[in-house]
Amino acid sequence: MKNIPVIITEVQNFKDNHLLISTFSIQHGKKKLVVFGGKSKKKTSNYIKGMLSEIEFNDDNNCLNSNCIKSFNWFLYDKYRLKTIDYSCYLISKLLFTQDKSSKVIEYYSSLISKMNKNQNYLSELMLLELEILKTSGYQPDLNKSVLVKIFGNHKIINSNNNEQIIKNLDNDLKLQFLFFDFLERVISRVLINLHIHLPFPRYDTVKRN
Repeated sequence: MKNIPVIITEVQNFKDNHLLISTFSIQHGKKKLVVFGGKSKKKTSNYIKGMLSEIEFNDDNNCLNSNCIKSFNWFLYDKYRLKTIDYSCYLISKLLFTQDKSSKVIEYYSSLISKMNKNQNYLSELMLLELEILKTSGYQPDLNKSVLVKIFGNHKIINSNNNEQIIKNLDNDLKLQFLFFDFLERVISRVLINLHIHLPFPRYDTVKRN
């Protein structure tokens, strides 16, 4: 038996009364699990796309139990936050496959959900999650001093190889946040094009600009 924190990235109907869920964890990477009887009213609320849960499963990849660690208040979410959930799950499911215990994807995803549940500006948390997904999948962009100068122009940004520090430097300036958001748009677009992956909707649908 294994009991680990996962992001549920996709939920599909499976046969008559069961579910097939796609999950990501730093311990096992991408994994599909069968939830027998998962479509019953008693169980279905435990298996929602975007939920961060502690999942118990066996060697046959049958999900035995699920305890919610952090859920999103979907009934209070606007269209941008709902798109952010869909986008994050899609990016994780398409780019992350193998285990990486040094990855902070679960941690940053949890922070993103927390900010959105509080109806606070979540742009920094979204970009930090995107950078971690790129890093974990081997597509970390080069963020040296010359690159940062091209992004931010004359604005003083501390040069750092640490993604957290770069994002933290932007926290109090929405203009700089959107400059970096647009830079990441170009990076992520190139990565997805090279992998022949197409987003089901524009990335810009995840945030409101005004």
